[in-house]
Amino acid sequence: MEILSKQKTLLKISFKPIDQGILNAVNDKIWEEKDVESSGFQVTHPEVGEAIFTVRTKSKDAKSVWNTAITNLTKEFASLSKQKL
Repeated sequence: MEILSKQKTLLKISFKPIDQGILNAVNDKIWEEKDVESSGFQVTHPEVGEAIFTVRTKSKDAKSVWNTAITNLTKEFASLSKQKL
């Protein structure tokens, strides 16, 4: 993971290797925040490329929105691991 751009309302992160499932889950959590203007990732090449994840907010700190999404997902996964099947 490498931060490509970090501004108050814009965050761009590069991921290599890519796990699109995790990035999709993070993206879904980010979209729960009402201040998000855009969020998503683009894969430069499916086999040897990287994923560039971009979060843009109207006024909130984009890095804070990212961190909140990660924290919330971590709690959800921890809750799932405690459930008996």
